[in-house]
Amino acid sequence: MRPRGWLVLVALGGSAIEARGQGVPPLAEKYCTSCHLPPAPGVMTREHWTQVFGFMSVWIREKNLPYDQTEYSRLLSEYLAEAPERFASTPPEGLAPAGLSFTKAALGDAPRGARPVITGLFPADLDGDGRDEILVGDNDAGRLSRLAFEGGAWREETVFEVSGPSRAVVLDYDGDGHQDLAVGSYGDIRPSDSLIGSVWLLRNRGDATYDPQPVLVDCARVSDVKAGDFNGDGKPDLLVVQFGWRKSGGVLWLEQVSPTQFVSHAIADVNGALQAEVLDYDGDGALDFVVLFSQEHESLVLFRNLGGGKGFENRILARAPHPAFGSSGFSAVDLDRDGDVDFLWTNGDMMDEIPLAKPYHGLRWLENRDGELVPHELLRMPACYRAVAHDLDGDGDLDIAVSSLHFQWDLQDFPSLVWLENDGRMGFTARRLIDAPANLASLVAGDFDGDGLPDLVAGGMHVPGPLGRVGRITGLLGLRPAGPVKEP
Repeated sequence: MRPRGWLVLVALGGSAIEARGQGVPPLAEKYCTSCHLPPAPGVMTREHWTQVFGFMSVWIREKNLPYDQTEYSRLLSEYLAEAPERFASTPPEGLAPAGLSFTKAALGDAPRGARPVITGLFPADLDGDGRDEILVGDNDAGRLSRLAFEGGAWREETVFEVSGPSRAVVLDYDGDGHQDLAVGSYGDIRPSDSLIGSVWLLRNRGDATYDPQPVLVDCARVSDVKAGDFNGDGKPDLLVVQFGWRKSGGVLWLEQVSPTQFVSHAIADVNGALQAEVLDYDGDGALDFVVLFSQEHESLVLFRNLGGGKGFENRILARAPHPAFGSSGFSAVDLDRDGDVDFLWTNGDMMDEIPLAKPYHGLRWLENRDGELVPHELLRMPACYRAVAHDLDGDGDLDIAVSSLHFQWDLQDFPSLVWLENDGRMGFTARRLIDAPANLASLVAGDFDGDGLPDLVAGGMHVPGPLGRVGRITGLLGLRPAGPVKEP
């Protein structure tokens, strides 16, 4: 029997963000659909299909699914016959010049090693001055820190020591008027089904110091934490997104009974839960949330609040056409300023068994039309990882900054950070920003130094790949139209 709250993603409907691949061999329906949509042979190169079929056969046996070696070998032969020898050139072509001037600078503390690994950047106004600082998750240092521009200089200080911090969110969970923090932890950034994740509440003592209290420990690796009053009782609850890996993961609602007691409700027991956005999607006054499930699921799922603490019903809003899609993140934003919530969805994950830049990596805008999402492809970009909507050129509309986590730049060079200039009519021009540092897994936008101009701040995740384009935290400061890039 499945646990209460189990979500069977492959059994639900939803709009595909691309047409489902043609030419799927009939046997693929038998061997693939128990876990995910059957992929077309063209989503992977020929040399890698043998490897994929190898570890898939292990999982099929582990799950006690039907398996016939002769059939399986024939299916592999069909995939090898139809797969491309190699992918065509994948870097984005025809990029326009930057069109912006800015100062590029290394921010915060120096890296502790040759390969810094920033696990997240989270804007937050902790001191109440109306300007965001940046909370920094640092895997190497094993800490959450605060990065701020103060007294004419950038300063970084430790907030909380924790392994693999994945998310930090501001809330007043005990109602004392002080801003507290909820912090999620992977435990270890490397893939694992070990129960090493955790969630912490950092109670603000009122003097900018914190008293850490564990809320959830020894759980699947936590990739995101969000706050919201999901039962309408006036107390903020926590939404915990657990990526896990192959066999662990899911979504939990931690209902606050009192500042020292939370009741855990399993919402979805599914591996690969990557990220969540809390919002009132249907406008009924109750907080819903949307979760991006990666791995074999590759789906954006709405969890609609039934109200009164009765739980949630789920519906897939959008799904990728195959399990190799490589979702890397999403964000909720009213991109076209029509009064409803759209989504930006990036796919470009290369941190898996097949570290291959794929021609379908990129950025898509999912336009909300009366609750249904209509996809628009905005950019093809290998290893596309983060997208942030912000008015970067000061013309009043929302542009988009897009970063890449591509660790094969020595073989195939292209920018690590670009921006899409909005012409005000939802037409976008892709423009080159920087090539180095590479491997930019985190990206935030805002006026972090208080000069009235937008900034972009990116965090490097240099796990694999060559050295040479390494950076821990990089700022593109004082973005404004035209002019050259200034190097300090």
